[in-house]
Amino acid sequence: MNREKVMQWTAQGAVVLLIVVAAFAVLEFMKVDELESTLAQVQAAADKASQDAAAARRKLQDELKATSVKAADLEQKLRQSDNLKTLLTKVEPQVVSALEASAKAGKPEVRAALLAGEGLVSQIANGTNHAPALAALNRALALDKANCVAGLAINLSGTNKVDVSPDCQALLPAPASAAQAAPAAAGDATPAAKAGDAGKIVPPAGKS
Repeated sequence: MNREKVMQWTAQGAVVLLIVVAAFAVLEFMKVDELESTLAQVQAAADKASQDAAAARRKLQDELKATSVKAADLEQKLRQSDNLKTLLTKVEPQVVSALEASAKAGKPEVRAALLAGEGLVSQIANGTNHAPALAALNRALALDKANCVAGLAINLSGTNKVDVSPDCQALLPAPASAAQAAPAAAGDATPAAKAGDAGKIVPPAGKS
């Protein structure tokens, strides 16, 4: 083997080695580029997840704040209702006596309305099963079968059941199963407003 052959093989070996090194470098570069692309995708996904989590936290905080406001408002309304009931209890005997005295004269419809008011006041002050209240309500219904307040108040006691017209039944909020579409509207009425609505007497058919 002469010197020229050795030099030729050495040159060829160097070229092959250079090609191998270049190929390896290209592969490594492609791997780095792929890793950088993957890292960018992971970073973007992490940023989106962080933004979504922050939005969810803000939404939860807003909902908790709204719930706290509603709870405070409900507590205030309950406190007002308790205070009004306490005040009504103080004047209930005088109010009942005045209504009882007024109900002794006049047209049957007027007397029934006064007795229904007497019974309702006694129920609010003493509970729906208060015996004197139910007695006044039954007397009112005996005078006027179409007296909505008397019939509905008797049914609220749960001790007796009387038939009331659909118009009368409409004075009270719908049952929970039928009012699910608008629970807030049913819960916003104050006890005073409900009592005011219940006090409306629907005249029987044929009466002016």
